[in-house]
Amino acid sequence: MSRTAMGRFSQAFILFASCFSVAKSAGKELWPLQKFKSSSIQTPFMNVTKMGTAEPGFLFLTPRDIIRETGHPAIYSDDGQLIWQGPSGNYSALQPQMLNNEPVIAYWSGDVSRGFGFGGITIVNSSYDEIHRVTLDCKAENFVTIYDPMTFASCIDIHESEITDNGTILVTAVNVTEADLSAIGGPKDGWIQDALVYEIDIKTNEILFRWSAYEHIDQMPLRDVRAPLDGSGGNKTDPYGYPHLNSISKYGDSYLVSSRYMCSLFFIASNGSVTWHLHGQTGGDFELGLDTSFCYQHDARFKFQSDERVTISLHNNEHASFTGHTSLTTGMVLDVELQGSKRVTLKSRMWDSTEPVYAESQGSYQSLGNGHVLQQHGSTPKIEEYDENGTIVMRARFGYDKTMQTYRTYRYPWVGRPATKPDVVACLDGKNGKSTVYVSWNGATDVEYWKVYSGTEVKETAVRNGFETTILVDGLTSSDSVVVAAVGGVGDGMRSESVTVGQC
Repeated sequence: MSRTAMGRFSQAFILFASCFSVAKSAGKELWPLQKFKSSSIQTPFMNVTKMGTAEPGFLFLTPRDIIRETGHPAIYSDDGQLIWQGPSGNYSALQPQMLNNEPVIAYWSGDVSRGFGFGGITIVNSSYDEIHRVTLDCKAENFVTIYDPMTFASCIDIHESEITDNGTILVTAVNVTEADLSAIGGPKDGWIQDALVYEIDIKTNEILFRWSAYEHIDQMPLRDVRAPLDGSGGNKTDPYGYPHLNSISKYGDSYLVSSRYMCSLFFIASNGSVTWHLHGQTGGDFELGLDTSFCYQHDARFKFQSDERVTISLHNNEHASFTGHTSLTTGMVLDVELQGSKRVTLKSRMWDSTEPVYAESQGSYQSLGNGHVLQQHGSTPKIEEYDENGTIVMRARFGYDKTMQTYRTYRYPWVGRPATKPDVVACLDGKNGKSTVYVSWNGATDVEYWKVYSGTEVKETAVRNGFETTILVDGLTSSDSVVVAAVGGVGDGMRSESVTVGQC
C-alpha cells in the first residue's frame, strides 16, 4: 500500500467498528491523561480501588482513546502507575507469554477495518526490543479484501496471538469469499467474511496449520449465525460477518475456536474436522443446563480437559451492537460432559453487582493463582479481579464508557530491562533557589531509588515514586549539569545522559 493510500485508509477506518464498535460523538467528556516533564508520553489515568488482596503481577493492555484517536500497548502496576508504554498506533490481542522459556509480549498491530484487520504480530523481549515479526503473505494465501485492489503486506487479523509450547503462534485471518446466502434470506451469489485459523512457526514464518470456516460450512452452517444480514453480503465491499472468530487455543493436536456471531465454541481436530460443537443458545452437540446459555462471547479457554469432560472459561458479553437489548456481561465457567449425558453445567458465574457491566464487544477472562480471576470488559474500560470465593477484590477504570477501550487485559509477572537510558529534565526555580529534577525510565519495573549527580558529587537521593519521580536539589545553578543513576533492580547503576539545568 502506498503511503498516501495508507494515510487515507487509517483516517477512514481508525475505529474498530463492529468488533470495536463505538462512534465518536461531539461533546463527549475526555478521560484525563497522565503527563510528564521528563517524557512526551501521555497515558490514561488508571483509577484503581482495592477491596481485598489482589494477585501479584502487572496489568497488560492496549488502551485506545476513541475520541483522541490514539492507542498503544501498555503495562501498569495495579496502584495505577504506568510502567511502560509503546509507540502509538492500532494495537490488539496483546498477551504476555513465554517463548523458549523467556518472558515476551506478543501483540497485533496494523490496519483496522470493520471488525477485523490486516497486520502482523510483534513479539518483544523484556527489553522491549522486537525479536520476531510474524506475518501472513496476503498474495501467497490468495486473500481478497473489502479494499481490493488495495493490498496489504500481511493479512493477520486483530483477534489472537497465542504462543504454543512448540514455538508456534495461533492467529486468525479474514478472507472475503463468495458464498450462497439464500439459506438465510440473502443473495445466492453473496459474499462473506470467511474466517481462518493459522498456526505459524515464529522463527521461520512457515504455515504449519490452516483452517477455513467456510470450507467446513457443513459443520458450521449459516443458520447458526446470530448476526443479522442487514443488507450486507451483496458485494465484496460489504461481506456478511460469518463467522467472526475471536479466540483460538491449542490442546494436544486440536484447537478450541470461539465464534462470536455463531455464539459457539468448536473443537477442531488436526485434520480440520469439527470434533464437537457447543452452541450457546441451542446446545449444538450438547444439552444446555440451567443458566448455561451464552452468546457473542470472547476469550474461551480450557481450565480442565480429559476424554470425558472439559471445563471452559469465557467472557460472556451476551450483547452486540445489533441485538437491540442490553444483557449483563459476566465471566462464566462451564463443565461440558463429552460422553454420556453430554450435559453442560454452570460451574461459576461472576459479575460486579455494585457496578455491573453491559459490554457490547471485546473482553477477557484470565484464571490467576489461588483461584483468583481477572476479568476485563473490552468496550467498557473496566478491569475486575475476584478472589477464590467470587468476591471482587479490585476494580480499575481507565476511561469513561464509549471513550476508551482495550481488546483484552492480562495480569502477569514481569521484569522490565529497558535498553534505553533514564530520561531526565532539570530546571532551576529562581524564587526559592532550588532545582527540580524529573526522572523516568520507560519500561523499568524494579528501580528502588534515584541518585542525582553533579560532576562526581551525589547531590540528592530519592525513592522512586511512580513512573516519574520529582527530586528537589539544593546548590545547583543554571550552568550546572546533572546525571541521574538508577539504584536497585536489573538496571542498577544505569545512568541518564547529562542534562543542563534550565529555567522552570
